[in-house]
Amino acid sequence: MRPVRVGLLLVLLMVTTEAWGQMSIGSLLSSADSANLELVTLQGVAHLSRSRQNGLGGKCGNAAFTLQDDTGSIEVAIRRSNRLIEPLREGDRVQLTAQMKVFRDRENIPVLICVEATAIQHLGQ
Repeated sequence: MRPVRVGLLLVLLMVTTEAWGQMSIGSLLSSADSANLELVTLQGVAHLSRSRQNGLGGKCGNAAFTLQDDTGSIEVAIRRSNRLIEPLREGDRVQLTAQMKVFRDRENIPVLICVEATAIQHLGQ
């Protein structure tokens, strides 16, 4: 009976990890405090760009593109970019699963929000 309980616990943990579901970039940025290390799903238009400073200061590794939706935009780094099945092009509509990382200063105030894509699905142009 014990292996069944452990398996059920793992399934519940996986479901909990995905609980954030799809959200807008504006909602993500406004709830960044509680989204640290969470997986989120974002959808928008990819704009290829050079890495620039994040809105809260600092850099998040090698930002591969900027994702934009009706509520805002955010730089996105790609985890293991060599695994992309189809390369990104300017203006591609994409849906991505990403992990949020929120870095804080000594007073526990968020100073940097990083978004690292773990999966990218092309939706067309």
